[in-house]
Amino acid sequence: MKNANEHEERHKAVELYNEGIGFNEILKRVQRTRGWLAKWLRRYKEQGVDGLRDQSRAPKKLWRKTPERMVKKILSIRDELEAHKTRRSVFSGIGPEVIRWELKQRGVKNAPSIPTISRILSKHGKTGKAKPKRNSSNQPYPYFRTQKMGDLHQTDLVGPRYLRGPKGVTRFYSFHTMDVAGHTVFASQFSNKQTISLCKHLVETWRNIGIPEVSQMDNEMAASGGGRYQYSISQVIRLHLLLGIHMVFIPQGEPGRNASVESFNALWQERVPQRHKCPTMYSIRRTSRRFMQYYHYEKPHRGLTDKGHGTRFPGMLRDHLWKTLRHLPKEFSLDKYIGANGHLKLPVSRGRISFVRKVDSHGRIDVNSFPYFIRRKLEGQYVIATIFTHRRKLVVKQDKDIIKSFPFPIKDKIVAPLLSYANR
Repeated sequence: MKNANEHEERHKAVELYNEGIGFNEILKRVQRTRGWLAKWLRRYKEQGVDGLRDQSRAPKKLWRKTPERMVKKILSIRDELEAHKTRRSVFSGIGPEVIRWELKQRGVKNAPSIPTISRILSKHGKTGKAKPKRNSSNQPYPYFRTQKMGDLHQTDLVGPRYLRGPKGVTRFYSFHTMDVAGHTVFASQFSNKQTISLCKHLVETWRNIGIPEVSQMDNEMAASGGGRYQYSISQVIRLHLLLGIHMVFIPQGEPGRNASVESFNALWQERVPQRHKCPTMYSIRRTSRRFMQYYHYEKPHRGLTDKGHGTRFPGMLRDHLWKTLRHLPKEFSLDKYIGANGHLKLPVSRGRISFVRKVDSHGRIDVNSFPYFIRRKLEGQYVIATIFTHRRKLVVKQDKDIIKSFPFPIKDKIVAPLLSYANR
């Protein structure tokens, strides 16, 4: 009973009613509404004095309670997946979506929904790790379009990581590139993160998942060039320009702007080096290739639907859309641009490179590690600074409006790209 006085008022109202007192008079004496009086008189007539007590609002029956047999099946599959002993579970996850997929693969009828499986796992202490926090900002961010496969690639690296084998410790890096709309990924491992390694990774990526209109990365030195010279153009940027790709650098210190590939990084680390013993570069590459096969053709992706994409498997979607994607010229090779000293020397092609930047408290942004004053009143807001190589200019925009422009005197001769530049 929430309130003893409330209980007394109900009894008083019923007694007055039994004495023949009219509705209006009863309402005056108990100071309640007509609906309140009608409710408790109805309860009294149906249940007697016991009807004047507060009743539990909990449902009398759990009509949709999951059968105990199904609960045991779900927990059994969860334990089986966690052991990673079967061919299907060697790279699989252990979450509710994977468990529901496994139930359907085994022909289990009336499989519970993903939220129901999630509640069952939580009740039995079988929940996984919390998701990492993404970047949060009150300022609008200038995202690039990702409507279809080939619109946007995100590239990042994992490392350094270490392999321990009979010949000692081997350091390696794993480069990952993801097509954001299609969820296809290419991964390659190198013993260093030098520019030539990143360029080799990108070329093989584009051979396997097509060339994007926009390629997005963080400000890793191998990609940006490190900012040794204010007007320098790194070899990675030159590679993008040569193939007609708009390269975009995300803001410094905001890795969450590359959220799609960052999520894959965590998945790859969990399913490949942390789950499998790989003593050599050969073994880590072989295991990674096996995982990529699983990821593309055996693991249904939550971002794909049969209705919207015709398949839930990234590899099948890529195969279906292969002819619609842009591709490397057949004879293209980095070897053509490697000098006698082993260094890469690519030309600067006509095109553009963009830097998404947040204006600091002094009204400045950094491009190539050099400051450019924009406006103090734009502090904390995002702008896009774009280098147009053929115009030798750096143009700063916000919401498509030009805020400021600066000369960007590139010394190299500007050549035509090998592929047509996509208009945006």
